[in-house]
Formats: sequence, C-alpha cells, structure tokens
Amino acid sequence: MRVNLLGTVELVPAGDEPVLLAATKRRAVLAALALELNRVVSGDRLLSLVWDGAPPPQAKAALQGHVAQLRKLLGSTLDLVTRAPGYALVGARHEVDVFRFEDLVAGAWQADDETAAERLTSALELWRGPFLADVPGRRLHEAYEARLEELRLTAVEELGARLVELGRAGQAVTSLRAAVADHPLREPLVARLMLALHRTGRQAEALDLFGRTRAQLADELGVDPGPELRAAHHAVLTDDPSPRPSRTSVQAPAQLPHEHRGFVGRHTELSVLDGLLADAGIGLLAGPPGVGKTALALRWAHRVADKFPDGQLFVDLRGFAERKPLDVKTALVGFLRALGVENVRLSGGLDALAAQYRSLLAQRRMLIVLDNARSVEQVRPLLPGSPRCLVLVTSRHGLDDLVVTEGAVVLGVDTLDDRTAGELLAAGLGRHRTEPEPEAIAELIGLCDGLPLALRIVSARLASRPRWTIQALVDELRDEQSRLAAFTLPEEGRGVQSALAVSYRELPEGAARTFRSLGLHPGTDIDSYAAAALLDVNAGTARTHLRTVASASLLHESTPDRYVRHDLVRLFTRQLVAGEDNQESVDRLLDYYLHVADAARALLSEQPEPVTTPVHRPVSFPELTSYRSAMEWFELEEHNLRLLLDASDQRRTWQLALCLDAFYAQNGNLVDRVKVCRTGLAAAHGDREAEARLLVSEGAALADLGELEDAVRESERAVRLASGKIEGMARANLGYCLAVTGRFADARERIREALEITRATGDLRAQAAVLDRLANALLCQNKAAEALVPARQALEVHASLPLSAAHAAALYTAGSVLRATGQTEAALRTFQDGLCLADRVRDLRHVALFHLVIAELQGDEESAVAHREAARSIHRRLGVVELPASRRASDSETRRTEHRSS
Repeated sequence: MRVNLLGTVELVPAGDEPVLLAATKRRAVLAALALELNRVVSGDRLLSLVWDGAPPPQAKAALQGHVAQLRKLLGSTLDLVTRAPGYALVGARHEVDVFRFEDLVAGAWQADDETAAERLTSALELWRGPFLADVPGRRLHEAYEARLEELRLTAVEELGARLVELGRAGQAVTSLRAAVADHPLREPLVARLMLALHRTGRQAEALDLFGRTRAQLADELGVDPGPELRAAHHAVLTDDPSPRPSRTSVQAPAQLPHEHRGFVGRHTELSVLDGLLADAGIGLLAGPPGVGKTALALRWAHRVADKFPDGQLFVDLRGFAERKPLDVKTALVGFLRALGVENVRLSGGLDALAAQYRSLLAQRRMLIVLDNARSVEQVRPLLPGSPRCLVLVTSRHGLDDLVVTEGAVVLGVDTLDDRTAGELLAAGLGRHRTEPEPEAIAELIGLCDGLPLALRIVSARLASRPRWTIQALVDELRDEQSRLAAFTLPEEGRGVQSALAVSYRELPEGAARTFRSLGLHPGTDIDSYAAAALLDVNAGTARTHLRTVASASLLHESTPDRYVRHDLVRLFTRQLVAGEDNQESVDRLLDYYLHVADAARALLSEQPEPVTTPVHRPVSFPELTSYRSAMEWFELEEHNLRLLLDASDQRRTWQLALCLDAFYAQNGNLVDRVKVCRTGLAAAHGDREAEARLLVSEGAALADLGELEDAVRESERAVRLASGKIEGMARANLGYCLAVTGRFADARERIREALEITRATGDLRAQAAVLDRLANALLCQNKAAEALVPARQALEVHASLPLSAAHAAALYTAGSVLRATGQTEAALRTFQDGLCLADRVRDLRHVALFHLVIAELQGDEESAVAHREAARSIHRRLGVVELPASRRASDSETRRTEHRSS
C-alpha cells in the first residue's frame, strides 16, 4: 500500500488502481499523517491542519470518523494507530512518495554522475502535479510545501548539472527551461540553464538569458547577479568548457556572538536541542523575559557549530527591545550580504529577496539563529527551504503558527531550579562568598524567583560590593515595595522591570487589561472564571485574554485553563494597579470565590443550605455537580481561598471559613480545619448562627485531634448558641465528645436529643451523622452489640444519599463495631468497601485509617506492609503524627484519634 502526495492524494494498493477517497477532509487527514510518518500527530494539530485553523464544534467527531474509515482502507504495510496525544501512521518510508523522493535526492549527492542522474530523474518523475493538488486549505500546504518545492528545484538544478557532465546538455536544457520559466530569479537554476545552452552551442541564448535575469534582479530585488551566475556568464563569454558554474570563494559566515560567561545548568534543554541535529528543522526556545533563552541558544549553537560546515547566521530581531523591532527585510539583506551577494539593496521586494536567500541556502548546511522574535511574520521569510539547514528561534511568545505551519519543535525555557541557581551565584561571586551563607543564598534565590536575569543582577551588585554580606542584600530585597527596582542595572536602566514593561506594552488592549487586573488577585495562579469576575466579562473572553498573556510568556498555563505567574510578575502587576480605586473589582472577585466555594461546600457538608447570597453574582462560574468535582475545585483553589481570608471583610471571612472547613473535614486536614474555624469565629463575633456552625466544626476537629477537653468546651458553646438543624449537630457532636471522655449518661442524652431534632427537621444527612455518633458513643462504652443497630441504620440512610466522606466514616464505624463483636471477616469486607469509597471521594484521613486496620486484619504480611506504607505516605502528606500500629475497637483512648465526627 502506497500513499502519493506529490500531485493528487492517492492511496494505492500494490499493483492496483488508486482507492477512491471522495471526502476532501479524509484526504487531508491521510496527508497530514503520512507527512509525519512514524511520528505522533496530536489531535489538536490534526484539527488545525485539516480544518485550516478553524475546526468547527463537530470536527473532533468527524476526525475520529475519518480515522476509522482510513483504517479500513489501509493494507498490511501501513498501520494507523492511536497514540497519546493523537495518531500516527506507521510504515516504511518507501510507502510514501514524499519520502521516496527525499531519499532518492539524498542518495544522488555522493553518487557518480550516471547513478545520480538516474536517481534524480526517478525522484522528479514522482511529481504528478502540484503538491496536494486536490487538498484545499492554507495550513497543510504552508507546513510542508515550501520545503518540498525547494528540494524539487534543487533536484532539477543538480540533474541539469549531472546531465551536462554526462554530455546530455540538450536533455538538460529541456528540464531546466521549464523550471526557469517558473522561477526566473533563482540564480543557481539560471546558471545551469546558461551552461547547458552553452554546451549545445547556443551562446547567444545563454547571454540573452543572463541579460534578462540581470535586469530583473535589479528591478525586483535591487541586486546584481551573484557569484555563481557571474561565473556562468564568464564561462559563456570565454567559451570555457567547464560543465559547472564555479563559485567565487566566499568565506563561510560565522556570526554567532560570544557565549554568556558563567552559563550553568540547562542539561535537559541542551539534550533536547541535540535531538534536533538528527532531523534538521526548526527549534523554538520560548519563555518569559530574563529567563536566559539567548544564553541557552548561544551555548548550544557554539557547541554544534562544527556540524554546520557552511557557517552560522545570527540576527537579533529586537522583538522585545526598547527600540523598534528589526525590519525583516533588513535582516534578509544582512544575511544575503553575509552569503556573498554584492550590492544588495532594500529596494527589492520581500518575497523576491526571501526566494534568493532560499536559493543560496539550497545546497548548504547552515545554522541560522533568529533571536528575540516577536511574531511568525518576522521569522517566516528568514526560514531556508533546504532540509539540510537548522533554524533556532528564541521568543517570549509561543509562536503557535510556527509550530502548526512549519513544524517547529517547541522547548519551553523556565526559571532555574535552586541547585542551578546556586551554581550561577557561585560562578559570579566565588564559593568563598556563597558557601558561608547557605541560608541567605537559599532565600536570595527565592526572592529572585530563580530568574537568571535577576540572579545575574544581584550577583553583579554583590561582586562590586565585596564588604556586603549576602544577608544584607536579602534583607533589602524582602521589601516587596522596592524589590523590582533592585533588579535593575542603574547604568543602563535595564532589568527585570523594564523587560516586563516591554512585554506588557506589546499586549493587545484586552489582554493588557487582564494582565493588569491580576495585580488585584492575592495568589499566583488563576483560571478564566476568576479572571472573568475581575474583568466583569464572561469566561470565554477572559480565557482568550489569558491565552494571549500566556503566549507572551507573562503567564504559564500549568494545566488547561489554569495560569501561574512568577512572584516577580505578581509584584509587577501590583505596581500597575497601585493607587487605583479597584474595590468593585475586588468585591466581584471575592463574591465569585465565595459563590463557587459555597456551591462546593453544599456538595460536601451535612448542611447543604447556602451560607451566603453574593452581592455580585458572577457572570461565569464552574458548574460543580458531584462530590468529586467539589473536592477537585477546593484542591485547586485552597491556597487562593486561604489568602482571601485575610483580604475579605468580616462577613465574607466567616463565610469562606465555613466553606474551607467543609473541605478540610473531608480530606482530613484537622490542623488547618481548626485554624480556619478560629479565623472564622473571630470574624463572626455577634452572629449566633455563624458562631454555632463554626464551633460545631471546631469541636469535631479538636475531638479528632484528641484535644477532648477543648472539644467539649467548644461543643457546649455551640449548643448554647445553636438552633434548628445546627442545634441537632451541636448536640450530637457534644454527645460524642462526652462519650470519648467517659461521661456516658450525658453523652447518650445529648445524642438522643440530637436524633429527635434531626428527625423532626427531616435532614437525612444529619440523621446519618447522628446515628454514626451514637454508634461510636456506644462503642466507647464497650457496648458493641448495642452499637450494631445505629451503625447499620447510618449505612442505610447513607445508601439513599450521594457518596460522601461521611459515608466512608460510617463504614469505618460499622467495621469497628463488627470487629468488636468478633465478626472479623465481615469487618474486613466492610473496611475494604470503606477504603474503596474513601479513595473515590478523596477522604485521605479515612483512606489512611482503612489501610492501617486492613493491615492488622490481613494474614498476608507482604500485603499488610504495603497497606501500612500507604498509610504512612498519607500521614506525611497531611502532616499528622502516625497513628498507632495496633488498636482495639474497645480502646477508647486510641479511638480518640480514630473517629471522625464532622
């Protein structure tokens, strides 16, 4: 089975007629996969190539359908496989005409003239028409056509030269004349046609061709003929029998600037760049300002310079400089002059100059470094057509078009890790200064955000001040008001702040407003919903702006629709909004987080009723519909919510505290649960219901921590303040605390009262929680048989409710009761069911408890060791003291650390 792309797209079985591919998009899918033979093409890139950058909503389903149909048509020699994150067409290179063509041309270079002519003729015969003649769309053609057309013209030129060498000049004239008619300014092509005409005795035609070409070069490019064309002209005038145009000796350009002194680390990035050598193409180093993209590019370029015998070209495109970006035509003229073209002028057209540039590089192996590129439009005219050249681009922008249309390989350049940052400082200051102050060095690296530019600036400041200690500079940099100013070179006014300012000024208006508004957000990460609240727009608009900001490397998209900024960027955005009245935007942000946090809390808590009605209801917000989605949202936003506790008014503070309490109650983080409850209590002073709810939660957390006297005290306060459903939970919680401390009569009375209240209110969640507490209280009294009834009743109620951590707690209680009554096998099954449930709802505390108790009950020691290690891992993550390895359900002192009463 063969795939033909050099003309119309065909799928051809061995020795048979082509298979009909009626659907245009199916031909495009086949072409896109075949052109990346044996390499995975991501689903997103396929959609962009096939639907020309604008896939409709149903495109993904359509793509899957086309892939399924193609699999039915492919024979045994080609296989279309699914591999994350997309698809790959797997097979031998000779099955695709593009690669047969490339291999035949490559095999001709070092072959003798006869063999080379045969191979080049066979290669050119594979072209049945224009590349992808029956596949419309710009992106698929732009991604591959220029390189293949350049290789085709190079093959035509080389075939013409070989035919002249073999004495078949007339045949050479025929093949070359058609190519020159289409590309009259391609000097190597014209030179070969002139020599072929000369060898057939048609000197007048050859000289006329030179005259026309010289005039056209002057008119359209503003240049004189280059050395190769002049040499051919001289051969015709002097009747030189030389079959080939002789090149005037031009020194190979070596334009790489010197490497940055003190370069350290980046071993992974250098290794990735080394991989580009195997398949020369385009590499893109993208990253934020000051991260060291140019330093990395130059380090690698100097390392591999000897791999490019025809030289290295370098240009700073000034995409993000204080000055105007370099005009791409100016860059082209500079490259042409470096390549030996004399008298080249800016008056020539950009396309014609780029074509001449590609022609000069057609048979060369060169490294081209395009530094500080602002856009694809700056880069594309400077790309060679030859696959033997390699281009390395650096940019603050992601340049997605370069990836889609040119197949560039992207390497994100991030800040330095602590160890490498320390090496950079040691290289600049000497270890005699860094080693005596390890703690100050560690803090200095953090204050610099691991940003190489910031590290080099502080290193320079310290180096010029040998009497300063590193700690003295650290003390200065702790002041957030002046930190950015400290990362500036006073003589030149350049530094982190100016670099960020240039990128900020280049943002479109909507993206710039979005970036500036981040100064009102206390955290370092944000999603499109929170940004939409700040901007008072919908999430789609905010997402578009955030992506633009991320493309400029001012943010980093850590996960889909979640954007992280470095701390120095956070300080810069704070400066942008300093002195402005943005209270309304801040209130919208607070109400957004409170609205979603309350919705998430309702999915986790035993009291699903809303705690608030925000003044500013958000335009867009995530729709949380399950326990799992609520937990995932809290896990993402926990840090932001904790920061907002300090930025809110009193009402919002206790409301946010209640929401965070529900999250900590579920994941078992008891220490932070107590902290947020106390923060909320301080803000809720005077609001009886709010205080009661927070006291119930604080009492439950204190009981689980074993702080039993404090738990009883806070629970009693809750009972005095509470009413309605809250009173029921307060009494149930107090009953459990009393039971654990041995005050059984009072405990049973409080729990009985709680059960009456919850049944009267019809609150099933609360009923299940009270029944669970009753079972625990009975278990504390060594009344396991009596505890079976409420334990089973709690499970029955939970069976009618959505999955929750409270259900997992009830399974733990039931298992403990069964174990205490001697029903070991039933207890083990219950604990195993509980482990599965706790794992599903991410109740880490109970996951650890289930692992420990299962380890005690299982006879397999190897399995028991695995369970105990899993529990230890969770305890380390939660930051709690490891629970006792051995426990008995009747041991009330141990149970103080075992039971959840949230």
